[in-house]
Amino acid sequence: MVTSVDGRLALLAVLPLSFIVITALKQFLAKRQHRRYLPPGPSPLPLLGNILSIDTKQPWATYTQWGAVYGDLISARILDQELVVINSQQVAQALLVKRSRVYSDRPYLATLEPFGWSYNMGFARYGDEWRLSRRIWHQTFRADSALKFRPMQIRRAHEMIVNLMDDPRHYYAHAATFSSSVMMSAVYDYETSARDDPLVLLVVHAIELVVGMLTPERAMILKKFPF
Repeated sequence: MVTSVDGRLALLAVLPLSFIVITALKQFLAKRQHRRYLPPGPSPLPLLGNILSIDTKQPWATYTQWGAVYGDLISARILDQELVVINSQQVAQALLVKRSRVYSDRPYLATLEPFGWSYNMGFARYGDEWRLSRRIWHQTFRADSALKFRPMQIRRAHEMIVNLMDDPRHYYAHAATFSSSVMMSAVYDYETSARDDPLVLLVVHAIELVVGMLTPERAMILKKFPF
């Protein structure tokens, strides 16, 4: 009787593990079959995919290396999310510009809302709201209309050159000041100081903190493990 009970307990203990293994195997086989219709790319591991092979801080470096092996259009998998990477400007224009109605949508990024970037048009899903935002954007920033910002841009460029000549060691800070000051002048009509403007420093710091978490490689981890 004791032996029979112990056997049943052992069976109950093994069943959940067996279920996990079978489920993982079925997903792995389904993914392999699905990958026949995707561009070439590195072979993924079961469950994990290619996440261990990707530099999450500089994923473009990994994709450049893979591009040299698999071509300008490659596929990979991060956990259970398929990823197609474009490694060529020519391919990007052919897909994202000439076929924009097909490929203009953006992927869901689980890090947008927690980090306060869900309002940003650059990350919005393709739809009526995005098309309305684009029409509003083009009213002010299309090529012929944006010419009114040219004098301000030239003045800011001159300030950056002076900063580079005075303090060439902080090249990144001067470039960030230039780009941020142009944006804040055009959007908010805010006149920044030539160097060390407090609002510019705040914007640069915020971007440094947030952008690293908005990459698909990290967003997919939060999507899979929201806790």
